[in-house]
Amino acid sequence: MTAQNNFAIYYAGDAYSTARKIMGRQSAGKAFMRGVARTWPKSALHGYGQGTNAATAMLAQLREDGYAGEMKWIEVPQWDALSEIGALYYPSPVAKDFAYSRNTFNPAAISFMGVTFTLSSMVAMDQVADLVVAPFKPWDAMICISQAALDFSTRLQDEMKAWLSAQTGATRFNRPQLPVIPLGVDCPAFAPQPGQREEARDKLELTDKEVVFLFSGRLSFHAKANPAPMYQALQQVAKQTPVVCIEAGVFPNDSIRAGYLAAQNALAPSVRFIWVDGNNESRYRQAWRSADVFVSLSDNIQETFGLTPVEAMAAGLPVVVSDWNGYKDTVRDGVDGFRVPTSLPPAGTGGDLAMRHALGMDTYDFFIGRTSLATVVDPTLLVEAFKRLASQPELRARMGAAGLARAAREFDWPVILRRYAQLADELARIRTAAGPQTPEPWPQRADPFTRFAHFSSQTLRGDWIVMPQCDAEARLRDLLGLAMANYALDSAMLPRETIAGLLETLGLHGAQTVDALLAAAGASTPAGIRSLMWLWKFDLVKIGA
Repeated sequence: MTAQNNFAIYYAGDAYSTARKIMGRQSAGKAFMRGVARTWPKSALHGYGQGTNAATAMLAQLREDGYAGEMKWIEVPQWDALSEIGALYYPSPVAKDFAYSRNTFNPAAISFMGVTFTLSSMVAMDQVADLVVAPFKPWDAMICISQAALDFSTRLQDEMKAWLSAQTGATRFNRPQLPVIPLGVDCPAFAPQPGQREEARDKLELTDKEVVFLFSGRLSFHAKANPAPMYQALQQVAKQTPVVCIEAGVFPNDSIRAGYLAAQNALAPSVRFIWVDGNNESRYRQAWRSADVFVSLSDNIQETFGLTPVEAMAAGLPVVVSDWNGYKDTVRDGVDGFRVPTSLPPAGTGGDLAMRHALGMDTYDFFIGRTSLATVVDPTLLVEAFKRLASQPELRARMGAAGLARAAREFDWPVILRRYAQLADELARIRTAAGPQTPEPWPQRADPFTRFAHFSSQTLRGDWIVMPQCDAEARLRDLLGLAMANYALDSAMLPRETIAGLLETLGLHGAQTVDALLAAAGASTPAGIRSLMWLWKFDLVKIGA
């Protein structure tokens, strides 16, 4: 029984689509939406975001994934409406601006559930470190998608607290929730079906004697996984067994593609290589269905979980991965496949890399790329793992079956989303236990009429008298047609109807106080006051003590 959906989803299209870029965060977001549609196909869902375009896109994506229920849209920043739900899922570490905004309404209005992806960028590190201070609360959470992500976040936050204590004497810090919940996969979509393997191998012109090793993901040697160690190991296997290496993915540019081809010719001349375009859905599926072994030798600090090995397990493939961050959580060495040991240089030998990137001397690509070049996947043990799987079909079958069962049991999206719902319930208990909360200011983003009150000669008062000017209604039509007067009109922030309504009310009732006019026109709101100031600004009314 799947837990009831009890959280809204912050929707920004680029976080849930691979249309513009195929990267881990976007792929995971796209799979997340498919998982939501599959887990709660007819339940009410809540979207939260900016504008009707986002609302339309979210519903269209859900419908395409099979969702048949009713989606309710809440516009940013309607925290009162969102508070009726309890939690908001945010597809990355939550932006501070959201927390500040929530706190001005009610800090306990809702809990945030952010999620880690890449942790190696400066932005991501800042987001993780900021969680220990305002504006976040103990009932907010950042979901760590691996134990490695949790260890990273805990250590960075401990260092941040120690630094703030030393610099400012601070003693009170936020304690965000850091649950470990892995990413999910759509297991039924990857599950092997009778006859598919034979058909796919026929389409790709593979023989029965060839052992097919598959890598799927971004084809970027500096940002994902350097394939050279894989090529060298496959060359050793190819001396004994016919080997095919399929690389399914997208090259960032022609230069990187040329680098791959040159390395293949130089390092693995005995291996037959097939490139499958990751944007070609049919060929991409054929690559997966034809494979005997899945390989992902991540050596990059940009990796935090690694979705493709879990997808490979869901496809019933044995996997060979590097013993690296999130892969440690998903692949059981000797059961679902092999985790090949990795080695890093000792602590203290990369400070110059970090500083050059921090000061803008090196791009992010150079930072992670140079770190990758100092990360070793054990070459000897890699060859041993490849040879065992290449020569033992029964071992491949046993490991593939073990991974298939594990993926369905622990990583299928309904399983993961049930854990999200349980987290939302736990955060609600923490909020309730904290008791009522009072709104908190956002000093850096205060009301401009408060922050800059001292700029003007005076401030509007409610007992001042408002009088219409001659021909005000006729001149209003002319002014509303001028860009310099109408450029900021908006149905919520500066409504045309409210401006006209104030002038009409004044014409009916004559001169009256500011408060009386606003009340009579049904405009005793911030937007109503701004509308009155607009009329005064363009000399359609006269206001004075």
